[in-house]
Order: sequence, then C-alpha cells, then structure tokens
Amino acid sequence: MKFDRVLTVNVFYDGNLLGIAELDGVPHIYAKGYMYGLEDRDEEIYYLSPIAPELLALVMEDWAIWVRYLAASGTPEAADARHPALARDRARHDALELAIGDKLATDPDNRKRFKAAFWPPASPPDPHALWDGQRVQWRPVRRTGRDAPAAPDEVAPP
Repeated sequence: MKFDRVLTVNVFYDGNLLGIAELDGVPHIYAKGYMYGLEDRDEEIYYLSPIAPELLALVMEDWAIWVRYLAASGTPEAADARHPALARDRARHDALELAIGDKLATDPDNRKRFKAAFWPPASPPDPHALWDGQRVQWRPVRRTGRDAPAAPDEVAPP
C-alpha cells in the first residue's frame, strides 16, 4: 500500500478539506470537491493541483507558525496568543495570510480528481506536533457526466 505525506491541513471539519499533500512525492494543493460545488457533500472526491514553489514556501512557513501555536497550548507563552499564532509570530502570520490570500486553491485548468483515505501517523505522534506525520492514499477518479471528455470516436475532426 503506497502512502503520500500530508504536509498541511489548512481547513478541517469532520476530516481534511483543504491543504497541501504530496502526490507521488510532489506537493499539491488538495481540496474536497464539495467546497467547489462540484460534488455532493457525501462524495469523498478531492481535487489536486500542483503548487508553485513560492506559494508552497509561504504556506509551509505559516503552517510552522500554527504548529508552534498548538505546541504552546497550556504554557505561559500561550497566554498572549491569539488563534492561530503566538504573540511573537502574530505580525509574520498576518503578513503571510495577506500574501497567500485566496491562492490556496486548486487550479480549474490543472486539477485531477481523486478519492482519498487519510491515515494517522505510522508511529505515535509527539503530543506537541498533533498534525505531523499524517498520510494519505490517493486513488484516481474518472470524470463522469457533462464534464467528462468525449470518447475519441465522438470528437469531431478538425
């Protein structure tokens, strides 16, 4: 069984909805299909698009801020924290949030459909790194209905 790594979970509600994960070892943005209104809520379809290295660097830096925030829970440093960043990281998080904007989304012109099975870390995670080590198994899903490409013999000659 082949697994890829989940790098970030930027939106979570009863499961991973949006973030960065590897597909065959290459970082991609993943988003659950119903977020686009392209799938029924019950469908476990995810859309994946490659992520630009510059955007990946910004998202990963902001993710590190979030992980520090989680790790500080219950410590004196958390007293001045405001979700999702510690006081010492607040200005940088705000700058990253502005720079990322709405760019953490799949590309309608360059995305593929997959079913996903998310798995917890292979070994018990460090309690200070609650999201680290999550794995995912992607299974390609063909398009159906009106958005499916025509069969080769149905395409009109040029």
